[in-house]
Amino acid sequence: MAARKTARTKPAPPKCSACAGDGWVRETHTVGRGRKSRPAGEVEVLCPTCLGSGTPA
Repeated sequence: MAARKTARTKPAPPKCSACAGDGWVRETHTVGRGRKSRPAGEVEVLCPTCLGSGTPA
C-alpha cells in the first residue's frame, strides 16, 4: 500500500516592508510655498512600493 500524501500549503506571500502589508502609508500634508511651508496634518495614501496590494512588486 502506498504512503498517504499530506496536503502541502503554499507559503504566505511576503508582506511589503513599507506598509506592513496593509496597502496604506501615512504622509505629511504641507500647506504654503517655499520657506513658509508648514505641516498641516497627515493623510493616508496608497503605498508607492506595492501599489496597495500588500505584497512587494
